[in-house]
Amino acid sequence: MDSLFISIDYLGTIALAITGASIAAKIRMDLFGLGFLAFITAVGGGTMRDIILNQPVFWTLNPVYIYIIVLVTPLVFLIRSKIERITKILFFIDTLGLGFYAIVGTQKSLILGFNYPVAILMGITSGVLGGIIRSLFSQEVSILYKKELYATVAACASSLYLVLKIYDVNEFLAVIITLLVSSLARYMAVKYKITLPST
Repeated sequence: MDSLFISIDYLGTIALAITGASIAAKIRMDLFGLGFLAFITAVGGGTMRDIILNQPVFWTLNPVYIYIIVLVTPLVFLIRSKIERITKILFFIDTLGLGFYAIVGTQKSLILGFNYPVAILMGITSGVLGGIIRSLFSQEVSILYKKELYATVAACASSLYLVLKIYDVNEFLAVIITLLVSSLARYMAVKYKITLPST
């Protein structure tokens, strides 16, 4: 991946690591617990994506991802008493992380020559699977059971980015448009309690 997507990948790692560590802080885990949830939230989706695509797992090739998580964890630990007061900021960071990883998963699949449906599925996997795994180790309700449009937003982000790529929109512009639309979509869905039909 070129420098733009490496930067997006790092930003996504930062965002989701903050989200994971913050969830751990809310349920009063110790420093190790914060690091563990930060790790699985940040790299869980990308790890599964690479396994499915039969590629070397990204964070085993580049230690920067580990360094990011090691740096983020103590910072969140230091502000753990203020976590409840910055919920809106954390929501924004989590939304950006979702968009970043949806883009990276889609782009990586396209670079490797996979078809469009696979690219979208890998975008979704990259964006949401870390959060699903995180839920298994914390007390939060899994995003699979929440009515919030989380995975749906990831699917929309991946699909929108793919369409922009098909129409040869400038890479940077495609990323910005995708992040803006996906962030707005999630915000509106939460604000107006927009959900998909359920049983």
